[in-house]
Amino acid sequence: MRRIASMLLAAACATSVVVLPDAATAQAEGVDVGQSDTPPADWLDQLRQATAKYKDPKVAEQDGYERADDCWEFPYTLPGGERLGGMGYHYANTRLIEDPKIELMRPEILVYVPDGHGGRELGAVEYFQRDRDQRIATVDDRPTLLGHEFQGPMGPHVDGMPIHYDLHLWIFKENPKGMFEQWNPSVKCPAGATHGHG
Repeated sequence: MRRIASMLLAAACATSVVVLPDAATAQAEGVDVGQSDTPPADWLDQLRQATAKYKDPKVAEQDGYERADDCWEFPYTLPGGERLGGMGYHYANTRLIEDPKIELMRPEILVYVPDGHGGRELGAVEYFQRDRDQRIATVDDRPTLLGHEFQGPMGPHVDGMPIHYDLHLWIFKENPKGMFEQWNPSVKCPAGATHGHG
């Protein structure tokens, strides 16, 4: 996680710009790229197609997503013992994190979940934006995507991570709490894994 932390710390301190699908696709769908937060009707299919190659973590690494070995799981329970759940392993792409644009088809982070057999499978994509003024008390630069506000600003999860916003989309593994929820109750880290939590 220290490598991820250093990558996130290097993230550009700029106002976010939301970019939906590439210009040709967007024009065909009537979307004004970079100006509109209105996605094409088939945005979910497009996003799954654009990221399906990353079902193989090795392909993700070849494309600049750095492997992480901390499995993220929320360590506390709600009243009555209900688990908030887990996320899994975050593979961050430094180049995309440093780019201030938020592009639907190019998530900054890929989230892999334990497959129950010692492997990992792609569960979610995550969008990341550094908080401009690095103050948790201000929210004037909160990004939105697909009509959903990013969560945050939130403090560092590990040493060196900046105050930031993020948004998860559970597009490959169902989240019983909803696609845009941060924690997924159906994700559990394997016994003996190095655990991280937000």
